[in-house]
Amino acid sequence: MRVGIIGTGQLGWMMIIEGRKLGIEFNVLGSDRKAPASKVASYFYEDLDYRKFVDDSDVVTAEFEHVDPAALEYAQDKGKLFPNKESLDLKLERHLEKIYLKEHGIPVTNFHVANSAEEAIRISDEFDESILKTSKGGYDGKGQYRKKRGEKLKIDNNDQVFVVEEFFNYDFEASIIACRTKKGQIIAHRPSYNFNQDGILMYNYAPCDDFGMFEIAKKLMNSLNYTGVMGIEFFIRDGKATVNEYAPRVHNSGHHTLSGSSISQFEMHLRSILDLPLDTPRLFTHSGIVNIIGRGIDAGIIEQLLSISESKIYDYGKEPRPRRKLGHINLTAESPDELLQKISTAKKIIYPDSRIH
Repeated sequence: MRVGIIGTGQLGWMMIIEGRKLGIEFNVLGSDRKAPASKVASYFYEDLDYRKFVDDSDVVTAEFEHVDPAALEYAQDKGKLFPNKESLDLKLERHLEKIYLKEHGIPVTNFHVANSAEEAIRISDEFDESILKTSKGGYDGKGQYRKKRGEKLKIDNNDQVFVVEEFFNYDFEASIIACRTKKGQIIAHRPSYNFNQDGILMYNYAPCDDFGMFEIAKKLMNSLNYTGVMGIEFFIRDGKATVNEYAPRVHNSGHHTLSGSSISQFEMHLRSILDLPLDTPRLFTHSGIVNIIGRGIDAGIIEQLLSISESKIYDYGKEPRPRRKLGHINLTAESPDELLQKISTAKKIIYPDSRIH
């Protein structure tokens, strides 16, 4: 069995590592032979060779939604793409995702769509406080602006679509890693608490109460006739869940499943798209991660982090750049308090000044 992964980043890298246990071979499609997934794949294909890549794969999946649509379309035409192209296309422009969620009765924040930065700034004054987001290319806090009514804001690139969201004063953020099989079975990992800094996930831990997240996940995945793992981020306020966004793939907030669960999100995704038997995952112990962002992972930091009991480091082998995810540490513990203490210790080692760089 050979799985084709469009994209060569760390999500594909971890999927391949997990999939090797099942005897799966992997093709990857991309432009960088030195990228994490390229280094461990069975076969590497340049972007322009997407037809051969698809033809040489039994099924095709994407580790990132912002990829060449021609490869997705060809894979879908061949009946090999999971999840389907519609699920991925909605993520190419944020406003399409928001409109889809609203039209299908999925709870989302109050928002408007603007066709330029100037219009977005004008619309934002309808709200006491708002978040302006570029529709294209905005992730991990990129392309986002926070604004109060009447406040001056300068955005250099005016000619683009924006989503203007009313600021949502939530109690905390959470996410669920759900999975739908080809036969329509839907299962999920226990949700996790997520803690972001400047729009990027710094750490998270599980379990978290559900707050209706699983039912929302089922509704969304069924509406898309989805196959595979989906990560869904939520705002939780007054015990109710509101969707921030979904990811049609394995997700950063699910990395803790590599250590704390009966099956990782990566193996779960592979089993679902290959139509292999799949049971509801069990959380064996309290588990979480701390992301390593924007700083190198040298022998010194590895030694310090491994001094934390029950820790595992994942070094993606990427060159350091500001705000770039370079790795993460998995942590497990017998109680929430013990886990939070370990997370705090890891954060102090990775971020001595408490800030992501």
